[in-house]
Amino acid sequence: MSGVEKLSKVIASKISTNLSIDKDHEEVLAYGAFALIQTLMSILVIVVFGVFFNVLMESLVISFSAAILRKFSGGDHASSPVNCALIGMIIFGGLSILVKNIVMNINFLYLVAVMIMAFAFTFYIMFKYSPVGCANKPLKNQNIRKHLRRQSIVFVLSLLIINIILITVYLKTKNTYLLSIAVCISTGIVWQSITLVSLGHLIIEKLDKVIGGIKIFKRRTN
Repeated sequence: MSGVEKLSKVIASKISTNLSIDKDHEEVLAYGAFALIQTLMSILVIVVFGVFFNVLMESLVISFSAAILRKFSGGDHASSPVNCALIGMIIFGGLSILVKNIVMNINFLYLVAVMIMAFAFTFYIMFKYSPVGCANKPLKNQNIRKHLRRQSIVFVLSLLIINIILITVYLKTKNTYLLSIAVCISTGIVWQSITLVSLGHLIIEKLDKVIGGIKIFKRRTN
């Protein structure tokens, strides 16, 4: 059991004791606490990375775009909440640095072409693979799968509309901040799309093993 799971159970137990809640509701509270702690931890490490490398906006937009799409489309998971947060920091942090440099140095028309390809790729992946289950959420119910796929496509379509608005306003104002947001949105959904296929599974698996190996090495040396 991970530290986050232990903490969530302690929180749920204390709340249940104070409010005289039964065991079934205590498990629901523990699950909610676990999800909240994991989310806050993931956001915190991304914020720290973003502030340190001066890419806070980029890292948050990329991570939130990917995370919200993930709620509908599913995807592979890391072996622990800490590993998940660290993998998110590595991926979203690295992409945010890349995006910041790209926006400043690549021709506008090339950026638009790349964003068009990003959305085309994402729509294709959502139609073909979404949603992807995992060990804890196999998603075998066809009605649920259709509903989640529809939500995935609607969300991506909403982001496409937002991107069109951002680019239109950018053309009138020449505010590169707006262009950066559009590129970050495109980057976030592309990464989430990649996590639904074998390449994404392999990347997450390798990073998970590397982080796990580092943690074991530290325990042995302490």
